[in-house]
Amino acid sequence: MSVPRPRSGALAVGAPGAAPPAPGTSAAPAGAVEVLGRISAALDDLPAHRPVAARVIAQADDHRSDARSLGQTLGCDPALTAKVLRLANSAYFGLSGRVSAPAFAVTVVGFSTVRSLAVAAVAGLEDVPESLEGFWESSVLTAVAAGEVAGRLGVKAPDAFSLGLLARLGQALLVRSDPERYPAVLAGAVDREELLAAEVRLYGCTHTRVSAEALAAWSFPDELPAALAQVDAPGWASPLSVCVRLGVELSERLLVPARAPRPAPHLSGGRVDDGELDALRTRVQRVAHEMLRLLAA
Repeated sequence: MSVPRPRSGALAVGAPGAAPPAPGTSAAPAGAVEVLGRISAALDDLPAHRPVAARVIAQADDHRSDARSLGQTLGCDPALTAKVLRLANSAYFGLSGRVSAPAFAVTVVGFSTVRSLAVAAVAGLEDVPESLEGFWESSVLTAVAAGEVAGRLGVKAPDAFSLGLLARLGQALLVRSDPERYPAVLAGAVDREELLAAEVRLYGCTHTRVSAEALAAWSFPDELPAALAQVDAPGWASPLSVCVRLGVELSERLLVPARAPRPAPHLSGGRVDDGELDALRTRVQRVAHEMLRLLAA
């Protein structure tokens, strides 16, 4: 299995091979083109730093792979293997202390979750910059919440969880590619809506859109970057995208309680109401707290 090479072309709104343009995005300002180009170049270089994790990403998307073969590849990266094993043994999956082999761990947590943890490793998200304080807490809350609402929308929970975990990947890429300006944007935004507006003014797209294009560049199945591209767009969205939308919303309600909530029926096209979403608060916080401890160990 070869290390995946990102698709060619600058990572920018409307770039070749990128996720479909999201309504509400605008052409990148001239000053942003260089930043988006640096992200594209970084995506090309990152796999070389964690070649085993990069192979895991490619193998997880290969229909010829099974848990045994993916587990063998995973086992060549001890740090990544340890994370997957700790997660598989968490109370969330109900097999505490009974998972010791990588192949079994892959079966327990699912290919999509293994792939997302591999992306985090390749992108260097295990050691995020100081300007991204709270990155993992918000990401894991989003992932857990997205997984919890998945059943209501006919989506597989591991798929919603894994995509929710990567929704903020673009923030890390922007911090590393534009360290002079983007940390100030993060620090100055009082809530997610203000952050998204500032990103569009500066780059012509949101960090979620950058996340989507990163997944497209790494040759993820088209429906995954397409779902991320719809998260911040108004109107209809695929069920998987709605899961992430609701996951993001619940994470914001938990982390920024003074913020005015966005109505769940509006975000979900009437498929989930605010009572249903708020009823998940306690479980999402508890599960996310455990997962944060396991992933940070």
